[in-house]
Amino acid sequence: MSRKSNEECCLRCAHFNNSPEYLESVFKGLTTLSSAYSSVRKQDGICSLRDLYLSAGGLCEDFKPAVTGSTPGPEAV
Repeated sequence: MSRKSNEECCLRCAHFNNSPEYLESVFKGLTTLSSAYSSVRKQDGICSLRDLYLSAGGLCEDFKPAVTGSTPGPEAV
């Protein structure tokens, strides 16, 4: 995997969802221990294409630019 540009990272991908609400719905019981709103999570989230929890700075060959102004989710696949 090679990064074509800094703009092609998970955070800017249509397959990536890092909304706290979405993460709390995926990881049942997360709010018992903490919250998806915590700062330790940074901007990490879920790749709906690979079904993995990933760093927002990650990258892969399946990058698809997210639509600006919207929150990508599993339906964006």
